[in-house]
Amino acid sequence: EGDPRDLDANIRENHARFAAAAGLARDATVADLSQVHSCAVVRAIDALAARVPADALTSPRGGCAVLIRVADCVPVLIADPSSGHVAAVHAGWRGVVSGIVPAAVDALRSIGADVRACVAVVGPCISAKHFEIGPEVAEALVAADLGSCVVTPGVHGPKHHADLVAAVALQLARAGLARESIDAAPPCTYADRARFFSYRRDGVASGRLAAIIAPNGA
Repeated sequence: EGDPRDLDANIRENHARFAAAAGLARDATVADLSQVHSCAVVRAIDALAARVPADALTSPRGGCAVLIRVADCVPVLIADPSSGHVAAVHAGWRGVVSGIVPAAVDALRSIGADVRACVAVVGPCISAKHFEIGPEVAEALVAADLGSCVVTPGVHGPKHHADLVAAVALQLARAGLARESIDAAPPCTYADRARFFSYRRDGVASGRLAAIIAPNGA
Protein backbone atom coordinates (compact mmCIF):
# COMPACT_ATOMS: atom_id res chain seq x y z
CA GLU A 1 0.00 0.00 0.00
CA GLY A 2 0.98 3.66 -0.08
CA ASP A 3 2.09 5.91 -2.89
CA PRO A 4 4.06 3.86 -5.47
CA ARG A 5 6.22 6.90 -6.10
CA ASP A 6 7.76 6.31 -2.66
CA LEU A 7 8.86 2.72 -3.28
CA ASP A 8 12.65 2.37 -3.18
CA ALA A 9 12.72 0.43 -6.45
CA ASN A 10 10.70 3.14 -8.20
CA ILE A 11 12.89 5.89 -6.80
CA ARG A 12 16.02 4.07 -8.00
CA GLU A 13 14.50 3.60 -11.46
CA ASN A 14 13.53 7.26 -11.65
CA HIS A 15 17.06 8.25 -10.65
CA ALA A 16 18.45 5.96 -13.36
CA ARG A 17 16.17 7.38 -16.05
CA PHE A 18 16.92 10.93 -14.99
CA ALA A 19 20.67 10.33 -14.90
CA ALA A 20 20.55 8.88 -18.41
CA ALA A 21 18.49 11.82 -19.68
CA ALA A 22 21.09 14.16 -18.17
CA GLY A 23 23.88 12.45 -20.08
CA LEU A 24 25.16 10.25 -17.26
CA ALA A 25 25.29 6.47 -17.08
CA ARG A 26 22.03 4.86 -15.93
CA ASP A 27 23.93 3.34 -13.03
CA ALA A 28 25.64 6.61 -12.09
CA THR A 29 25.90 7.17 -8.36
CA VAL A 30 23.61 10.03 -7.34
CA ALA A 31 23.52 11.63 -3.88
CA ASP A 32 20.41 13.39 -2.62
CA LEU A 33 19.00 14.73 0.65
CA SER A 34 16.12 14.85 3.05
CA GLN A 35 15.31 18.49 2.34
CA VAL A 36 14.24 20.54 5.35
CA HIS A 37 14.46 24.24 4.35
CA SER A 38 17.68 24.67 6.30
CA CYS A 39 21.06 26.32 5.89
CA ALA A 40 22.89 22.98 6.05
CA VAL A 41 25.33 21.94 3.33
CA VAL A 42 26.74 18.41 3.23
CA ARG A 43 29.27 16.52 1.17
CA ALA A 44 27.94 14.05 -1.36
CA ILE A 45 29.97 11.25 0.22
CA ASP A 46 28.21 11.84 3.54
CA ALA A 47 24.78 11.96 1.88
CA LEU A 48 25.49 8.57 0.31
CA ALA A 49 26.20 7.08 3.74
CA ALA A 50 22.92 8.27 5.29
CA ARG A 51 19.84 10.27 4.31
CA VAL A 52 20.96 13.61 5.71
CA PRO A 53 18.61 16.49 6.59
CA ALA A 54 20.10 19.38 4.60
CA ASP A 55 19.44 21.55 1.56
CA ALA A 56 22.67 21.68 -0.42
CA LEU A 57 25.26 19.19 -1.58
CA THR A 58 28.82 19.57 -2.79
CA SER A 59 30.77 17.07 -4.83
CA PRO A 60 34.46 17.31 -5.79
CA ARG A 61 36.06 16.50 -9.11
CA GLY A 62 35.72 12.78 -9.66
CA GLY A 63 32.87 12.53 -7.15
CA CYS A 64 29.28 11.47 -7.72
CA ALA A 65 26.40 13.45 -9.17
CA VAL A 66 24.22 15.47 -6.77
CA LEU A 67 20.47 15.94 -7.01
CA ILE A 68 17.86 18.15 -5.36
CA ARG A 69 14.07 18.22 -5.77
CA VAL A 70 11.70 21.18 -6.07
CA ALA A 71 8.07 22.00 -6.74
CA ASP A 72 8.20 25.83 -6.66
CA CYS A 73 11.36 26.34 -4.56
CA VAL A 74 14.49 27.51 -6.35
CA PRO A 75 16.96 24.92 -7.68
CA VAL A 76 20.49 26.30 -8.02
CA LEU A 77 23.34 24.40 -9.69
CA ILE A 78 26.87 25.76 -9.29
CA ALA A 79 30.07 24.59 -10.97
CA ASP A 80 33.71 25.61 -11.01
CA PRO A 81 35.02 24.66 -14.46
CA SER A 82 38.62 25.13 -13.31
CA SER A 83 38.52 22.62 -10.46
CA GLY A 84 35.58 20.49 -11.55
CA HIS A 85 33.80 20.86 -8.20
CA VAL A 86 30.00 21.32 -8.13
CA ALA A 87 27.09 22.06 -5.80
CA ALA A 88 23.33 21.63 -5.94
CA VAL A 89 21.07 23.81 -3.79
CA HIS A 90 17.39 23.70 -2.79
CA ALA A 91 16.27 27.20 -1.78
CA GLY A 92 12.77 28.02 -0.59
CA TRP A 93 12.13 31.35 1.06
CA ARG A 94 13.26 29.98 4.43
CA GLY A 95 16.49 28.71 2.90
CA VAL A 96 17.05 31.99 1.11
CA VAL A 97 16.57 33.95 4.34
CA SER A 98 18.84 31.61 6.31
CA GLY A 99 21.58 31.81 3.67
CA ILE A 100 21.68 28.37 2.07
CA VAL A 101 23.00 29.80 -1.21
CA PRO A 102 26.06 31.62 0.21
CA ALA A 103 26.64 28.65 2.52
CA ALA A 104 26.88 26.38 -0.54
CA VAL A 105 29.32 28.78 -2.21
CA ASP A 106 31.43 28.83 0.96
CA ALA A 107 31.40 25.03 1.04
CA LEU A 108 32.63 24.94 -2.56
CA ARG A 109 35.37 27.40 -1.67
CA SER A 110 36.41 25.20 1.25
CA ILE A 111 37.06 22.24 -1.06
CA GLY A 112 39.16 24.34 -3.43
CA ALA A 113 36.75 25.94 -5.87
CA ASP A 114 37.62 29.30 -7.39
CA VAL A 115 34.40 31.19 -6.67
CA ARG A 116 35.14 33.98 -9.17
CA ALA A 117 35.39 31.31 -11.86
CA CYS A 118 32.16 29.55 -10.87
CA VAL A 119 29.06 29.52 -13.03
CA ALA A 120 25.53 29.08 -11.72
CA VAL A 121 22.12 28.39 -13.17
CA VAL A 122 18.77 28.96 -11.49
CA GLY A 123 16.23 26.39 -12.62
CA PRO A 124 12.42 26.47 -12.97
CA CYS A 125 10.70 27.84 -9.85
CA ILE A 126 7.77 30.00 -8.86
CA SER A 127 7.93 33.55 -10.22
CA ALA A 128 7.32 36.72 -8.27
CA LYS A 129 3.99 37.20 -10.03
CA HIS A 130 2.62 34.01 -8.47
CA PHE A 131 4.48 33.96 -5.14
CA GLU A 132 2.21 35.86 -2.79
CA ILE A 133 3.62 36.19 0.74
CA GLY A 134 2.48 37.42 4.12
CA PRO A 135 4.02 40.38 5.95
CA GLU A 136 6.14 38.08 8.13
CA VAL A 137 7.92 36.68 5.06
CA ALA A 138 8.41 40.16 3.66
CA GLU A 139 9.90 41.24 6.98
CA ALA A 140 12.21 38.20 7.04
CA LEU A 141 13.51 39.03 3.57
CA VAL A 142 14.11 42.65 4.56
CA ALA A 143 15.94 41.49 7.70
CA ALA A 144 18.15 39.29 5.49
CA ASP A 145 19.11 42.37 3.42
CA LEU A 146 16.92 41.18 0.56
CA GLY A 147 14.33 43.93 0.69
CA SER A 148 14.87 44.70 -2.99
CA CYS A 149 13.37 41.27 -3.74
CA VAL A 150 10.07 42.06 -2.01
CA VAL A 151 7.37 43.26 -4.41
CA THR A 152 5.01 45.74 -2.78
CA PRO A 153 1.23 45.30 -2.72
CA GLY A 154 -0.49 46.55 -5.84
CA VAL A 155 2.05 45.25 -8.36
CA HIS A 156 0.88 41.63 -8.67
CA GLY A 157 -2.12 41.79 -6.37
CA PRO A 158 -3.30 43.18 -3.05
CA LYS A 159 -0.54 41.50 -1.01
CA HIS A 160 3.26 41.38 -0.99
CA HIS A 161 5.02 39.05 -3.40
CA ALA A 162 8.60 37.75 -3.33
CA ASP A 163 11.07 37.45 -6.19
CA LEU A 164 13.14 34.47 -5.08
CA VAL A 165 15.02 34.35 -8.39
CA ALA A 166 16.28 37.88 -7.84
CA ALA A 167 17.12 37.03 -4.22
CA VAL A 168 19.19 33.99 -5.17
CA ALA A 169 20.97 35.85 -7.98
CA LEU A 170 21.81 38.67 -5.57
CA GLN A 171 23.15 36.22 -3.00
CA LEU A 172 25.29 34.46 -5.60
CA ALA A 173 26.79 37.77 -6.68
CA ARG A 174 27.39 38.86 -3.09
CA ALA A 175 29.10 35.51 -2.46
CA GLY A 176 31.62 36.29 -5.19
CA LEU A 177 30.28 34.93 -8.48
CA ALA A 178 30.52 37.22 -11.47
CA ARG A 179 27.07 38.47 -12.45
CA GLU A 180 27.65 37.49 -16.06
CA SER A 181 28.23 33.91 -14.86
CA ILE A 182 24.78 33.65 -13.24
CA ASP A 183 21.92 32.43 -15.46
CA ALA A 184 18.81 33.52 -13.56
CA ALA A 185 15.92 33.72 -16.01
CA PRO A 186 14.01 30.50 -15.36
CA PRO A 187 10.46 29.66 -16.44
CA CYS A 188 7.74 29.73 -13.78
CA THR A 189 6.61 26.41 -12.35
CA TYR A 190 3.22 27.80 -11.28
CA ALA A 191 2.39 29.36 -14.66
CA ASP A 192 3.41 26.42 -16.88
CA ARG A 193 1.13 23.54 -15.93
CA ALA A 194 2.04 21.55 -19.04
CA ARG A 195 5.72 21.26 -18.13
CA PHE A 196 6.12 21.71 -14.39
CA PHE A 197 4.82 20.58 -11.03
CA SER A 198 3.84 23.34 -8.61
CA TYR A 199 3.03 22.74 -4.96
CA ARG A 200 1.34 26.12 -4.59
CA ARG A 201 -0.86 25.42 -7.60
CA ASP A 202 -1.55 21.70 -7.05
CA GLY A 203 -1.11 21.19 -3.30
CA VAL A 204 -0.35 17.72 -1.94
CA ALA A 205 -1.11 16.16 -5.33
CA SER A 206 1.97 17.86 -6.77
CA GLY A 207 4.89 15.77 -7.92
CA ARG A 208 8.50 16.95 -7.74
CA LEU A 209 11.00 18.23 -10.27
CA ALA A 210 14.67 17.35 -9.96
CA ALA A 211 17.90 19.15 -10.80
CA ILE A 212 21.14 17.22 -11.15
CA ILE A 213 24.77 18.13 -11.72
CA ALA A 214 27.88 15.98 -11.91
CA PRO A 215 31.48 17.05 -11.36
CA ASN A 216 34.15 16.62 -13.99
CA GLY A 217 35.47 13.11 -13.94
CA ALA A 218 32.22 11.65 -12.57
